[in-house]
Amino acid sequence: MIAAITIGTSCNENNTTPTYSTFLTVVEGSWDIPYYLVFDDGTTAAVENHKDWTPSFTEDWKELRYIVYYTETDLVEPGYDKVVNITAYQPVAVSKLENVTDENFTGDKGLQKYTAKLDISEAFFSPARNYITMSMLIPFSDASAKHTVKLVRNLGENSIFKEHYYQDDYLWLEAYHDAGEDSDSGQAATYLSVKIDESALGIGKLETFYKGIKILHNSYNEDKVKVFTLEFQK
Repeated sequence: MIAAITIGTSCNENNTTPTYSTFLTVVEGSWDIPYYLVFDDGTTAAVENHKDWTPSFTEDWKELRYIVYYTETDLVEPGYDKVVNITAYQPVAVSKLENVTDENFTGDKGLQKYTAKLDISEAFFSPARNYITMSMLIPFSDASAKHTVKLVRNLGENSIFKEHYYQDDYLWLEAYHDAGEDSDSGQAATYLSVKIDESALGIGKLETFYKGIKILHNSYNEDKVKVFTLEFQK
């Protein structure tokens, strides 16, 4: 659904510099360093060839998620762990985790319209910037169709998933999918990174107060409610 875009020089038989790829956060910087990279382990990097690429920051999003392909350099930039050159990048959709109540399931844009199914095949948590990144399979047929997935913390009483909750030491969330006008004749893999602002949500520090995260969702492949469990690394 999204493709990598090459921006660096091509490789040849004499070029033995290894190229790495990983999920990371691109953070808006200042006038002299317009952006920098924060790897999911907290390592930071300046970008030597930053003029070759301008990430699409907005007023609401001063940090973005990407799969980045890069090579490392021997340069040193004060304040950063390393300096890299970006050779390609692939954007990852981002959203913010929201608290919702029963009111969010009413009205023209309510979550009651998010009736399409999905399957979470993999997920991991990045404590460096508090992102959970999910790899998902969704029903899909039209490349021009707009799909929206929302991850929410439900504080209401009327969730379709409420009977599946039980008390434990995990943060319970719910995933909803709106497929728009698209049909379910095929399927596609996609990613979503969700920012978790503990203060805004009124929760304690994730890795201190919780063992991990459990995500309730309507399964596309198994036609039932499933719980995906993400364990925090100790």
